[in-house]
Amino acid sequence: MERRQKTIKREFSYTGIGLHTGRDVTIKCKPLGSDKGIIFKRVDLEGQIKIEAEIDNVVSTQRCTTIGKDKVNINTIEHLMAAINVLNIDNLLIEIDSNEPPITDGSAGVFYTLLNDAGIKEEEATKEVYQIKEPIYVSEDDQYLVLLPHDEFKVSYTFVSNHPTLEDQFAEFEISKEIFIKEIAPARTFGFAHEVEALQKQGLALGGSLDNAILVGDYGPINDLRFDNEFVRHKILDIIGDMKLAPEFNGHIIGVRSGHRLNSILSKKIKERLF
Repeated sequence: MERRQKTIKREFSYTGIGLHTGRDVTIKCKPLGSDKGIIFKRVDLEGQIKIEAEIDNVVSTQRCTTIGKDKVNINTIEHLMAAINVLNIDNLLIEIDSNEPPITDGSAGVFYTLLNDAGIKEEEATKEVYQIKEPIYVSEDDQYLVLLPHDEFKVSYTFVSNHPTLEDQFAEFEISKEIFIKEIAPARTFGFAHEVEALQKQGLALGGSLDNAILVGDYGPINDLRFDNEFVRHKILDIIGDMKLAPEFNGHIIGVRSGHRLNSILSKKIKERLF
């Protein structure tokens, strides 16, 4: 099936802290014409390298999804990409003055609101939305990710907890704008207190705080949850964001324990299967 391509009507900017760098970063989103794609532009660097948000440009999936080109990277794009995906935005220039978008409050809600408020404009060109005809699956150890035929875009996920105070969680949603903004977008990223020191020694999570992430201590979450099953909802949010890097499709994703690495591998398989 086909639909009209979309971009935003008006440009906007937003400044906030980067989750891993801990530094202020500004993004400026601008409309683009048909068939341009989602493009990040590093305006802080000489040459202002442009990187298309596309599966072939993924260079790392450690703790987040990172795209790169010519040794220039942009990481933690998944929350912004989730909002872009749900709003069916196909063409967008994202000027950024650091190597990661702002973490906002750790969810996708701020990005969704900014993009939606900028207005969504249909363009003349069309976009193919592929229908998955047969199962595609990937697995590693006890992690699984399966894509099945389905008339719409649906995600089911099982979060399996290794923490003594957290129960396993399951959720599934037919992904629509209404469902996303109410049930998925507010779900925040999360981390475990015993991992923080090691991550910061690696130069990661330097901007993490209770304002932009759920922190899990020895006795459970330290900050209040927005949903009883916020962890599994955020994992679904990540899948939605990572799938924007693949050709657009309708299908039912079922995940167990999976993360950005399997999301990336599945996206590559989808592209190989469709092309």
